[in-house]
Amino acid sequence: MEIGAAIFFTDYSMAPTELAVALEERGFDSLWVAEHSHIPVTRRFSHPLGDAALTKEYYDVMDPFVTLSAAAASPRASSSAPPSVW
Repeated sequence: MEIGAAIFFTDYSMAPTELAVALEERGFDSLWVAEHSHIPVTRRFSHPLGDAALTKEYYDVMDPFVTLSAAAASPRASSSAPPSVW
């Protein structure tokens, strides 16, 4: 199955290490994470939907390099095959 999962990792979401194992147990091939780790204090242009366009997850998202590193270092659910994409 060539299917991946995407998530905004925050301090109130599932941990990268736990999700990596859970995805592998279920046969997922990849893990995709949000990369908006830096949000400007002020914006030059307003969003068409107003200030509500940026939800809390955008402000709280964890660094993608840190989360993917943690996921890659997590114990594998199945050690018989190497991960295809992490």
